[in-house]
Amino acid sequence: MKLRAWQCLVTFLSSVGLLAILVGLALLLRMERSTEPKLFAHPDALWIGAEDGGVFVEITRNEAPDYYVEIRHESGGMWTEGWIRYGTRDSHPLSAAAIGGYDGDQLYVYSGIAITPEKLGVAQR
Repeated sequence: MKLRAWQCLVTFLSSVGLLAILVGLALLLRMERSTEPKLFAHPDALWIGAEDGGVFVEITRNEAPDYYVEIRHESGGMWTEGWIRYGTRDSHPLSAAAIGGYDGDQLYVYSGIAITPEKLGVAQR
């Protein structure tokens, strides 16, 4: 009788252990990255994107309404850089947190802004 009880206990504990391992694996597979990528060489660069890709955006000069923006690959290498014009001298300053995306040509804030090598851009509102 004691042997039968011992076998039942071992079977039960094995089942619970196996279930815990399966639940842990399922959670691990479904878990998303909770922290965004960081560039230690450029601490002010903000990650714009998702887990499948994106860019780092950093505003390095603020001469409102003109802003010098650097776009970097996930590895930290420079993709492009240049001036954008956003708002007016009296409007709220542009921050990297206000940028929603970059498609290789335009930054997306609330409208597309073309990057130009000189301070020539058209002001966005």
